[in-house]
Amino acid sequence: MTGMKRLFVPVLLTMLACACGKAAEEEAGAVEPSPLPVGAVTIARDTLFQVVEATGRISSARTQELVSQIQGLVALAPSGEGVPVSRGQTVFRIAAGAQAADLQNAQSRYRSAQAVYDFETSNYQGEMTEERSEMLRSTTGLLQAEADLARARTQYGNAALTAGFDGVVSGVLAREGMTVYPGTLLGSVVDMDALQAEIDLDERDLALCIVGARAYVTVPSLGDTTIAGTVSAVSPVINPSTRSGRVTVALPPVEGLRPGATARIEVVTAEMPDLLLIPEEAVLVRDGDEMVFVVSDGRADWRDVTTAGSGRGLIAVTDGVSEGEQVIISGHYSLAHNAPVAVVGD
Repeated sequence: MTGMKRLFVPVLLTMLACACGKAAEEEAGAVEPSPLPVGAVTIARDTLFQVVEATGRISSARTQELVSQIQGLVALAPSGEGVPVSRGQTVFRIAAGAQAADLQNAQSRYRSAQAVYDFETSNYQGEMTEERSEMLRSTTGLLQAEADLARARTQYGNAALTAGFDGVVSGVLAREGMTVYPGTLLGSVVDMDALQAEIDLDERDLALCIVGARAYVTVPSLGDTTIAGTVSAVSPVINPSTRSGRVTVALPPVEGLRPGATARIEVVTAEMPDLLLIPEEAVLVRDGDEMVFVVSDGRADWRDVTTAGSGRGLIAVTDGVSEGEQVIISGHYSLAHNAPVAVVGD
């Protein structure tokens, strides 16, 4: 009997231990998994801007190339790029000793010819008709002297290259002391207050653009700053080799914006007001259907949605979600329906 008691006690303890282990496993299996961190935004009604977009560049609507018209030594040149200049200010000057002498000689010949013409007309016996006056202008050499003087004045004036508007000097190619020839590009003047964005669009997208349409220009060199502009020109001609045409967007002055900068340009082609809008990244495609996850009582609620257009990173939805709900936009690619979630970030 004593032996049986000794055998019974270890068996009982073993059974109790097994029972406790099973209960612990069941309790562990019932523990709620930790919420998954997700990003979410509140669904709201707003205007959807449908756009066509492409990458283009910033340019200036007014750029003046300063080209030498005569041969000579550069006597005056800007110290470098970025130098501000005013309208009418001399930017480059070419030593014009020969041109000055030519002008002086032309002026002397003109005065002599004018004196001869005046003498002939004052002593002419008869009616001085317009035809007779022109004949005397030719025979006295006055007509040729006038043409020579105009040419000499032009050549002398070409020695000074002036700015046609307020701006800054760009692309300085000539320095003081250099010899230049007719046709030599010396530099440029750029109007920094008349900047624009230019893009080349496929002919199908070009047909959707109109002058006066709103446009958004995002500039990576300015930290992806987006500038609102207006379409100022749409090319009436399609380039036959590229099947594209140019669209120009006028921009307001922006600190730090420079011609030549790369830009992403979105031209608004349609405006659809009062729609439920969600970010494009919220929409997933599963089993061929568009769907989103909405935060509901701390869980990810799978919703099938119907979309109705997109633009500028937003998508319009006509059903499946409601205004004021939170739609998940990040951390949702591997989510399952009813999974616990915690919204983090803004």
